[in-house]
Amino acid sequence: MNRWNNPGRAEELARTTMTVTAPQLTWLAVHGNLCLALRHPDNRGASRPWVLAFVKALGQHLVDAGVLTDAELRVAEKLEAEEGSPDL
Repeated sequence: MNRWNNPGRAEELARTTMTVTAPQLTWLAVHGNLCLALRHPDNRGASRPWVLAFVKALGQHLVDAGVLTDAELRVAEKLEAEEGSPDL
């Protein structure tokens, strides 16, 4: 069994966090790019719930930091739902 197919390893990775710092503009771009990637019809695999949770949290962090307003985030989420990510 390789280390990526090991259920214990997956649980460990799910619990262990890591910190990444980047300029706010970079995080805004990451958010937009992940939203776009989530629209793709083939992007329905097992990792999707993890990415959705990350995108939602990142969006809220962008609001909390004043990069986006709450209204701007809601508009973006509505657009993503209309364009192929109804679960966002």
